[in-house]
Amino acid sequence: MSKISDETGYHNSDYRLPEGFEHCSKLKPVVEAATALDRVKAVVDVLYSPGGCPWDGKQTNESLLKNLLEETYEYIDAVETHDRDNMREELGDVLLQSVFQARVCESDAEDPFDIDEVADRLVNKLITRHPHVFAADSSDADGNGGEAASQSESPEAVLALWEKMKQQEKHRKSVLEGISRAQGALPRAAKVVSRISKSPNADELFAAFVDSSSASTQQDVEQTQAANQSESNGGNSVERGKADAYADEIFAIVCEARTDGIDIEAALRNRLRDIEEKVALIESEINNG
Repeated sequence: MSKISDETGYHNSDYRLPEGFEHCSKLKPVVEAATALDRVKAVVDVLYSPGGCPWDGKQTNESLLKNLLEETYEYIDAVETHDRDNMREELGDVLLQSVFQARVCESDAEDPFDIDEVADRLVNKLITRHPHVFAADSSDADGNGGEAASQSESPEAVLALWEKMKQQEKHRKSVLEGISRAQGALPRAAKVVSRISKSPNADELFAAFVDSSSASTQQDVEQTQAANQSESNGGNSVERGKADAYADEIFAIVCEARTDGIDIEAALRNRLRDIEEKVALIESEINNG
């Protein structure tokens, strides 16, 4: 039994099947599972395998992406609103998406892998990226050397080491390699700023923002003058100049927020939540008026 289970008061032996499902033969792997995580794997396997759920059985890694994103944001919302009960449920949904994705990957004909391989790779990554914690103990036989080393490091130094080792492991030639293009423009911009800020060449790299802003402003002026001289130019170039100017303003805000230690994405979500609450209140007053 894990230390965490002891501290939370929840034990693996506490699990019981939902009422009315105690005698379902398909749930035998779930009942016989050794751990709670094994139960998740077992029930997902039943649902995805032939004879399981018709919808689950047709899913692909691609078709599940929308669910993964939605469940992640729902968990974020539960955390930011301090809804502990909802955190329990939404974190379970996020776990389901990971296990489900891995189960689909396990059935791939060309390059199969399962959740156990994923977990083992994760463990190795966590070990190798924390040499300040898992370095060979030399101070005493009780293994306190790693703890002493970790306490001597600042959080900032540890984060810088993580990024350095990550770049080495992935053989990245640029600090911007590996940033997902699937995410929204604002979180992507925030990630770009974050990556650059951790680079030893941050000052030089941040010049790209300044140069971009200056260039776009000059381009905007030149294009506006050209448009005024001849209507045959059309409006596309002018509109692009205006769009670039707005984008550069957003980049400037992202950089400023980063300097002030503000998570701009979280700030936007929280303000949006405030606005949504105010809108609901106004609607309620209108409807009850």
